[in-house]
Amino acid sequence: MGSVFLRNGSWTIEYKEHGKLKRKSVGKRGVVTKTMAREILNEEEKRIKKGQYGMLDGTIPSLSEITPEFINYQKEIRQKKSVRDDIGALKRLNLIFGDKKLNEITSKDIDDYKERRLKKVKPATLNKELGTLRRLFNVVKRWKRFYGENPVSESGLIPDNNPKEKILSYEDQKRLFDVSPDHFKSILVCALNTGMRKGEIISLKWDNVDLETNIITLEHTNTKSKKSRRIPINSVLRKMLLEQRIKTANSDYVFHSAEGTPYKRSDSLNRIWRYVLKESDIQGLRFHDLRHTAATRMVEAGGNIVAVSRILGHSDLKITMRYAHPDNSLVEAAEALTKTPFSDSLTDKSTDIKS
Repeated sequence: MGSVFLRNGSWTIEYKEHGKLKRKSVGKRGVVTKTMAREILNEEEKRIKKGQYGMLDGTIPSLSEITPEFINYQKEIRQKKSVRDDIGALKRLNLIFGDKKLNEITSKDIDDYKERRLKKVKPATLNKELGTLRRLFNVVKRWKRFYGENPVSESGLIPDNNPKEKILSYEDQKRLFDVSPDHFKSILVCALNTGMRKGEIISLKWDNVDLETNIITLEHTNTKSKKSRRIPINSVLRKMLLEQRIKTANSDYVFHSAEGTPYKRSDSLNRIWRYVLKESDIQGLRFHDLRHTAATRMVEAGGNIVAVSRILGHSDLKITMRYAHPDNSLVEAAEALTKTPFSDSLTDKSTDIKS
């Protein structure tokens, strides 16, 4: 039976392997607890009994060493669409932490990184980077190649009080359509009438569009939640799809670029999106805000919140509930309180109340 003790400020485990006594430092006190050290020792002894090499023989990876494995996991196992974002985030993080082993990265290191990074980027951008690193620590810990607290979770993300979601007004929508080329107008119609994400739209195939039952079926491989979902086709969307069917009759894909070819990457719309925003003089609108616009309009029109949630593919109804009381409906909601049977008599009697 091995033992756990402090040595030079670090938790050390002692055990026997092939009859020889071994000692290993598993992390500094404050970063690793005695309970964690005991878990590492137990895992090490299990591996020895199975005739495997000890996990601590140089196998706690540095950030740069584990990055390729994590990216491959995100791409092949999770089948994440936005691996490009993870690659960019980890490339930047590796400039600072690349040479450090995972158990050497502390919450103080993360705090220092925040302070430096916030001088150059907005909280939302920083949180995306930290979110990727937090996910990496969790995955590698599950792989039992890292023990200890997740330093990103301990440090926390940056509070982002700036509202990110913008709702497209009908006036701005007209301006947007007026300057958009025909191939992009069809994409706008789809986004505003389904709430589909950009990647879901540009990768949509005709096999997933049923114009007889008026249903779009998104496969689980093409959604963020990895769950398939069904989206009803309304009259406006149906008219556009019938026209689009003629334009792209010889293609598997519903939407084509200006060159008449299917879109290959999720950032393929970036250039045309910037162009139409500039030409329509609309500031700060993201393509993803079209999804928020569709959701808000469905709720404001009296759409059942559960149905809206299913159309959008939200994993939790709480996510959809943020559209339940859009800002431009708050005044109307408050005004509705004045339409009670006794509202007039209440205001009349208020003048008789003596202070």
